[in-house]
Amino acid sequence: MERYKHGGDIYAHRHPVLDFSANVNPLGYPPGLKETLIENLDSFQRYPDAHCRGLRKAIADHHNITSDQVLCGNGAADLIYRICAYFRSTKALITAPTFSEYERAVYVYGGQVSEYLLKEENHFDVDESIVDTITDDIRLVFLCTPNNPTGRIIPLPLLEDIAKRCQQVRAFLVLDECFIDFTSFESMISLMNRYPNLLILRAFTKMYAMAGLRLGYMLSANKELLDAIATFGATWSVSGPAQAAGLVALKAKDWTNKTRIYIQKERSFMAEKLQALGPKVFPGEANYLLLKYNRPLYQPLLEKGILVRDCGNYTGLSSLFVRIGIQTREKNLKLLAAFKEALYG
Repeated sequence: MERYKHGGDIYAHRHPVLDFSANVNPLGYPPGLKETLIENLDSFQRYPDAHCRGLRKAIADHHNITSDQVLCGNGAADLIYRICAYFRSTKALITAPTFSEYERAVYVYGGQVSEYLLKEENHFDVDESIVDTITDDIRLVFLCTPNNPTGRIIPLPLLEDIAKRCQQVRAFLVLDECFIDFTSFESMISLMNRYPNLLILRAFTKMYAMAGLRLGYMLSANKELLDAIATFGATWSVSGPAQAAGLVALKAKDWTNKTRIYIQKERSFMAEKLQALGPKVFPGEANYLLLKYNRPLYQPLLEKGILVRDCGNYTGLSSLFVRIGIQTREKNLKLLAAFKEALYG
């Protein structure tokens, strides 16, 4: 069986582990979500709304757009595969390292991948040189901001340059913003109507700790394209519990700000403490940190009950890199203690 390529695979381990391999809000669900799921339990005996009408309107209101600019799916990954199913047998430009499902989805549907390699000495940043790599044969460009696993942001002016270049060559820009709410940086949603070739991915997975409920959405000013991509998903791709949870999450107006403040404080704390222990800590803006050490740390930490993300299967990285999710202070202190033991005995 192929090795699991993502964080959060706690099921592969016989003994309990503290999971730092997944990047989910350490504060958990927003208020009222658990209670709503319990209260609506009987309604889940019915088929869910296949068109997610109520949820799409709530998402549209949340972003000050219209409902027909929203497509809901079974997590952002579901929507990535629908995009690649629609643009099958095409060529895509993908940065490296980044989220592996972009590349996998392109290949599943018969496409080709051109990689834009990010440089360690440049903190793995995307810079203006990417514009020239968007050539006439490129049909899709996948970008992630902040990028996974580096946590680096792509500045908005550069994103606009990329979107404009994509328009010139008739390519489509797929912008993954699933972690952007953990930052104070501006989303490209406010500029969406300028770029009908822009598809923006979002998810409830990270900010609202709904990884197991599976809920994501895609935004675009190109309504016809959204409708076409929608046909490549299952009819009831978004469950009743997921829709109910999404509606509650969007009502928690201060949850994003509360989480952002918490993450920024803990990320700064962890970066300082980890750097002092020896690993190189790459500056990032998301709810995780990318680290590099002179020997692999995945297994030594696992032996101490700590699960981190081994980055050996990211293009452009190796097993000298690990990614850690930011957790509560109590759990973060346990990680630091395990790091100290693993490094110095």
